[in-house]
Amino acid sequence: MNGDSSKKLLVVDDSKFWRSLITDLLKDSFKIYVAESGIDGLKIATKVKPDIVITDYNMPDLNGIFLSIVLRKYQAFENVGIFILTSSDDKINDFWAKKSGANGFFSKSIFNSKDELDKFVNEIKVKKFFSVEDYVKSEISSEKAYEIIEERLKEEIYEKEILNLLKYIRDEEYLMERLNGLFGSLFSYESFLALVLSESEARIYSFNSHVSRNHAKALLLSYFEKPTIPKSWHFFGDFDDNSLKKLKNFKKYLVKYDNKEHALLLFENVNYEFDKVINFVGKSLGIVFSTINNFKEYFVASQYDSLTGLYNKKVLMNKIEEYIDKYEEDTVLAIFDIDNFKSINDTYGHVVGDNVLKEIANIIRSITKGNGICARYGGEEFVILFTDSESAIEIVSKIYSKIRKNNWPSLLNDNRIVTVSCGIARYRNGLRITEFINKADELLYKAKKDGKDRYYVSEEVGEII
Repeated sequence: MNGDSSKKLLVVDDSKFWRSLITDLLKDSFKIYVAESGIDGLKIATKVKPDIVITDYNMPDLNGIFLSIVLRKYQAFENVGIFILTSSDDKINDFWAKKSGANGFFSKSIFNSKDELDKFVNEIKVKKFFSVEDYVKSEISSEKAYEIIEERLKEEIYEKEILNLLKYIRDEEYLMERLNGLFGSLFSYESFLALVLSESEARIYSFNSHVSRNHAKALLLSYFEKPTIPKSWHFFGDFDDNSLKKLKNFKKYLVKYDNKEHALLLFENVNYEFDKVINFVGKSLGIVFSTINNFKEYFVASQYDSLTGLYNKKVLMNKIEEYIDKYEEDTVLAIFDIDNFKSINDTYGHVVGDNVLKEIANIIRSITKGNGICARYGGEEFVILFTDSESAIEIVSKIYSKIRKNNWPSLLNDNRIVTVSCGIARYRNGLRITEFINKADELLYKAKKDGKDRYYVSEEVGEII
């Protein structure tokens, strides 16, 4: 120990030459302590509680990065200034240097320049580096040091594996299967449930739970602090709606990122490794599920009409092309237009007009039920794609029945009713997509001209109705 300064500085280097040189150069500015190795540095640090540690990077027992990792693990050294020295031959990894918790790293050549050395000394004297005397009563053993390093290495590996799942971002279901497999390799559990929650969709995944969808939904949602209300719910995995099983012995983890809740993970009958693993990967899980939900929202925005939730025109045009390629002349297109919609907007306002659009969209969606592709074509126009004439006419007929029976007075707050006109056309080889749509549009125009509230069908589909 040398010097009279109130700040204590620990020099850790396996080279006697460098220990002596650094001591001579800094002894007038700090109380100097020296250690001959990384492990020796830990022992002395726990005894003297230095405010600043200058350590060599390349040492045989414990290098400077690992020494920094171990020291930062203890509250006593959270605010200590740690600086790693490198020789001209050392190639330090920037990632690890930053991850280690070191405040900086620099070449030993700094000691060859008085100006650079003075600048460095002034900087570390001005900054409020300090240790806390009340913590770390006992010496940090080499075994404990290596245990901390091993845990840190595991943490880095786990984080990397979790973040690596983002390459499957376009297939969320497969990504969740991979996540289940990864968790299964890190700790044991009987079943795994996950609720991934965004504004557009809630997705619940079950891996070996065999519980009902209602139980899973209620249980998972109950652990959100401020749950988003999604527009739709989707379930994936081995649910059993006849099951009376109720999950009781489980551990849960609420995934957050930037103070926003993104997912709830629930594991049944987990072993003791769960808490440690989750502590390691919590931040990475936040990044992954935040990215998953952002991708979902961007995807939905690019695919669906924001008001009605139906496919948008861009997707519709692609779907028409796909249907023609796959079903050829079995492809049938129905185009709907709300009658006198401008008058509805002018009379009741655009808020009511939007509600009418959503109501028509909901009717179309509920009647079609996966038997066709539903889209908002633009404005007050909607399109349904079918794969055969018979189902097209049957579904359109049911849509008309539902629209005519709908309680429009409650929505419009008077006795006015809402009607639609429709044209239905069948594809014929050689037609361009625009020509195919125009066939249905011409029939729609005729339905409008002939009194509205009716649908006309091309001769290729069936009778005119």
